[in-house]
Amino acid sequence: MHRFLTIESIAVKQNNSTDIMPVIIMSFFVIRFARAACMIATGLLALCLLSPFIAAENNAGGSHEIWGKGEVLRITDPQQVPGTLEEIWDGYEKDYDANNPLEVKVHKTWEVDGGAIVVNWVQMTLGTFQGKKSIVCGYWAYPKGVHKLPGLVVFHGGPQTASENGAVNWARLGYAVFHPNHNDKAAMGGEAQGLPNTDWGALNAWGAKGPDGPFQADETTIDAVPSPRNDWQFARQISGRRIISFLQQQPQVDPTRIGVRGHSTGGSLTTLVSIDPRVTAAVPSVGGVGGFMDAHPVITGNTRHLRLDGERRALFDETLEMRTFWKKMHAPVLLLGASNDFNAPDWNCLEALKQAGVDKRYTTCANYNHAFPPETMVADYLWFQDKLKGQFSYPATPKAELVLDRADGVPVFKVTPPQTKLKLKRVEMFYTDGRNPLTRFWITGDPTHNADGRWEIPCPVIYTDEPLTAFANLIYEIDPIQAPHHKYNGQSEMAVSSDYAYASPEDLQAAGVKASPSRKRMIDDFSAGLRDWGGNLSNGHWWQIDTRKVSDPRYLGPKGAELAVEINSPVAGQKVGVLLERNFMEANNREQVFYAFIDLPKQGWNTVRIKTGDLHNPFGWPLDDWHKISRLALMSAARLKNQIEGDYAQRAGEVTKRMAESDPKYKLKLGAVPDKVSGWSEDYYQDGGDEYTKFNMMTKDDVLARQRFRNLRWESGEYVERSKPYVKEVYQNPVANK
Repeated sequence: MHRFLTIESIAVKQNNSTDIMPVIIMSFFVIRFARAACMIATGLLALCLLSPFIAAENNAGGSHEIWGKGEVLRITDPQQVPGTLEEIWDGYEKDYDANNPLEVKVHKTWEVDGGAIVVNWVQMTLGTFQGKKSIVCGYWAYPKGVHKLPGLVVFHGGPQTASENGAVNWARLGYAVFHPNHNDKAAMGGEAQGLPNTDWGALNAWGAKGPDGPFQADETTIDAVPSPRNDWQFARQISGRRIISFLQQQPQVDPTRIGVRGHSTGGSLTTLVSIDPRVTAAVPSVGGVGGFMDAHPVITGNTRHLRLDGERRALFDETLEMRTFWKKMHAPVLLLGASNDFNAPDWNCLEALKQAGVDKRYTTCANYNHAFPPETMVADYLWFQDKLKGQFSYPATPKAELVLDRADGVPVFKVTPPQTKLKLKRVEMFYTDGRNPLTRFWITGDPTHNADGRWEIPCPVIYTDEPLTAFANLIYEIDPIQAPHHKYNGQSEMAVSSDYAYASPEDLQAAGVKASPSRKRMIDDFSAGLRDWGGNLSNGHWWQIDTRKVSDPRYLGPKGAELAVEINSPVAGQKVGVLLERNFMEANNREQVFYAFIDLPKQGWNTVRIKTGDLHNPFGWPLDDWHKISRLALMSAARLKNQIEGDYAQRAGEVTKRMAESDPKYKLKLGAVPDKVSGWSEDYYQDGGDEYTKFNMMTKDDVLARQRFRNLRWESGEYVERSKPYVKEVYQNPVANK
């Protein structure tokens, strides 16, 4: 172009006489013609030279143009695979989301709570993949007649389906909510029964497996070559983003106030979607923390089986590792955790939080797995009330400190409450000298309030070559939540978790910390209710409580001992189920679960004693010893019967079929399962009243625990040298060894 302009300018300058005007005019047309011809030739040459790249871009989209404005382009060239989160999502909004209609269809509308809440079953289009359209369906709920509310996207967990209450419960709290169903394999019930459901089309949103792990390509993946877009959650990420687009178009929603929330697998999806620039607050719950390939020199049990090396690991870290998403977060985030969670180990949670440079909190609870007590669970509601509504001021994180250098050699854990207008009701402080986040037991201390405003507990340790970890929950009074028909209705307490304080074995030894070995035969007298237990007692037919206390070195069972407990039976002839897990998170073949049905012959208090030989797994093998127990559960006989005849029979039966020919020891022997069992009548138990609540035992379950159980203990047997709790020992069948 510049060359032609130069020729024209020179021609005009050299021929400035009017006598040569015809020549100039002719020259002008000649030059114009020549320039056009050259441009065409140059264009053809460029097209020839660039055609391979253009073809690749049309086929794969290129690392910066992989969305297109219609069907999602399928990458077939490994060189075009995006290598960062920025490359993956570059162009999504302007090229794809803006140019692909949602095609929203409302299949059904109904009202609940006397017309206060409107519920819809809605369908929208994710996009087209390999010529097939993918759609997502879900519940869309909001308070009737209200506009410009904060919007929420609420994701369900793992293999579960969406539920009407998953949307309605948040609508009851004053939000406009979309709760998508990502389980296309299950039929919906209730008002959505028989209606069109989620259909992933050509995609498999349940996982692609192979040598390339989450990148593995097959006929059901977005890309035809190993790519981070082939990860099973990627289609669900698109779903989450499309739902945000839907919310922003609704009159019920303020498009500048969008939150995301999910539990378990839904927590992971919350983390993945939270990097969408339109998200203004996020609450991932026991999921979405990553770090499962990051081995730690001391901490154990926090990794998974996934192993990627070299370039694949580098690509994973840049595109799929959850911690990379935490680095990209731009909105306030609250991570809801449980101290012993299998899906989001607390160590991994803390490492993920370090990556986020936004307003953030971690709220957790001691000795829980994948569940929370009410004062912890309510954190999600209060976070959104703060960040989306401006109707609450969430307290700052309390500061925590371990003081190791002490004359008596016993560490002290201290916590400093934050500045807040909320009234502090009580302080709960915990510590553990276990190294496995899944199985360790958190000891509850007796806090002392110091003159400087800090609270503290002593932390005597069993070992000095194990890590010491501590945290506190400060329980504050909040205005009772007004939400009829909601589980949060009337909730008047919230837990604010402190930082974690951590000391390595090297720290303990350098400070002169002294080991304080102790053995306790009394496991729990239940004077503190369910303080050291999970589960609940509120359902008379399906109640269950469980504890990891028996895995702590202080409470390990002596060799040859009997497990004794006193149980208050509402009727004579009642049964109770006892379940022990020998190793937590082992393969799902059910070798490691041991159970028994215990008779309660009289109404009132019964003393029962259990030997290891009384407990059998689904293959009929007796428990070998007490010292590798990771969890003890007491439950209704009906609940145990259901587990044995359902999950245990299925899992152990599959192993039996697979292993019977090569290993005849695998024979399904479920044991004596009672034909009929009954629930427990709560009418038998007295109302707790002030006798219990004055000791800060505010829940019905705490009252029931004191009335049902007492003096769980070890009787007889002898203490012998034991390996540490996190050290696995292969099960030894006592019968086979005789």
